[in-house]
Amino acid sequence: MWYRVFCGLGLMLAQPVWADTAQNVFSNYQDALIQVQVIENQTQRKSAIGSGFYVSNNLVITNYHVIAEKIQQQQQYQLMANLGTGSNQQLDIIAVDVINDLALLRAPQLQQHPFTLAGSLPAQGEQVFSLGNPHDLGMVVVPGTFNGMKQQSFYPRLHVTGSINPGMSGGPSVNSTGEVIGVNVATAGNQIGFVVPVAQVNTLMARAGSTVPEMAVLQQQILQQLLANQQQMLSPLLSDAWKMQALGNGRVPEDIAPFVQCWGRSSDRKEVNSIYSASASCGQSEEIYLSQSLTTGKLEMQFEWLDGTDLPPLKFNHHYQAKIAYSNADNRAGKRDITEFSCQSDIVALANQATRVIFCVRAYKDYPGLFDALYMAATIADGQQGFISHFTLAGVTQDNAKAFARKFMEAVVWQS
Repeated sequence: MWYRVFCGLGLMLAQPVWADTAQNVFSNYQDALIQVQVIENQTQRKSAIGSGFYVSNNLVITNYHVIAEKIQQQQQYQLMANLGTGSNQQLDIIAVDVINDLALLRAPQLQQHPFTLAGSLPAQGEQVFSLGNPHDLGMVVVPGTFNGMKQQSFYPRLHVTGSINPGMSGGPSVNSTGEVIGVNVATAGNQIGFVVPVAQVNTLMARAGSTVPEMAVLQQQILQQLLANQQQMLSPLLSDAWKMQALGNGRVPEDIAPFVQCWGRSSDRKEVNSIYSASASCGQSEEIYLSQSLTTGKLEMQFEWLDGTDLPPLKFNHHYQAKIAYSNADNRAGKRDITEFSCQSDIVALANQATRVIFCVRAYKDYPGLFDALYMAATIADGQQGFISHFTLAGVTQDNAKAFARKFMEAVVWQS
């Protein structure tokens, strides 16, 4: 009985701690929060919404993916700020960082004080608050816990527990004193949220100009950011030795970079008159959002060893051909974004084993110099065994695509 009373009293005393802080954050900074609206010109209706927040009297931070359609189709859309007063006002794009999914906008003059950017991140386990406009329901404050930097990630992200929902993209996550620690960017469900660190916000603001650039200038900046990013990602993969392990009679990579994760599985050898397979996949699953129809920045590798010694040769060959036919690129791209694949096919000797190799590239129409690359190799071995290896790269130069293919061909081979 006393235990229940004590626990209940503890809950009653603990509840106002975060509730009071959330209320203070909201009341102190409500005017510095806005809803960012992407308005379709023909219908004059909302096409997309997100959140944003003032970082100075006339500058607002949001996510790039919130305002991307304005850059991709500038004549079709306009950006508006819903300041909570019942009227919308125009927003202009000052600078973007597509790699970290950030945009800096020029907004109407703020009459109150803007958010303060934190000088450091909270300690792991501290309370944080995410602000935004979930599901177009109005501005809310969601409490959560700071869990440090996201592990095994190429792009810097903070991991918070808390309900970051659609519409909260671009809103701030703040510490207990209301200072911004980062920008809401994504959720993995189950109270898992990701936040772009405040350091990336500072970098974007430091290199931004004071005038509104032409869209062509912004697109050129995006291209340069993508080129620099793919070079930074691929350079260590091209220069460092790969750690390898066996997969059947094949040799495949194993965790070749901290941001590349590998998985494996195999079938049951006890099944009668069936093909045995062992497969592995490695990849960097994070993507860079460019538009609704185009994402880029991914690396994906797949491997499969097949043993059909218990099958008739015709049945094994049919299964083997079907496995090869299903390979495709691993990123989203539409016809307006990319060209058709241009492919080369040949039979080469890899580790003295005859192997059919297919290498394909397709170009980005709006970002000259960037390509998607697809590679497929199928070992032609004696007996009813086979080894298939495959990779796709999204948003890389042709030189880096070819260099990666050469390294892949040298490392991933059939072991006699």
